[in-house]
Amino acid sequence: MIKNALVKVKDAPPYTPELEGKVLLNSMARASIDPKTGSYTFKENMVTKVQFDEANVKAVSDIISGGGLADADSDALVGVGVDQGTWRTSYSSDGYSL
Repeated sequence: MIKNALVKVKDAPPYTPELEGKVLLNSMARASIDPKTGSYTFKENMVTKVQFDEANVKAVSDIISGGGLADADSDALVGVGVDQGTWRTSYSSDGYSL
């Protein structure tokens, strides 16, 4: 704060006009810091393919195929982290309480 470096106002986007379409249409585009200027910029060689982490696919498929998520008493799948409630659809006479 002593050097007034809290906010640096920019007057141009962090990409060149040639890269504008590639940056705006690529959800994987990431800016990186330029050590010369200290500003973030987009480079010419951006990642365009999503890398999937398939480390847990086999473990999850084994659990599901073995009935690991089923209730032992009813053979029904058990919900995880989802609260299901009963909602009253009629309003009271004052129109405010449910």
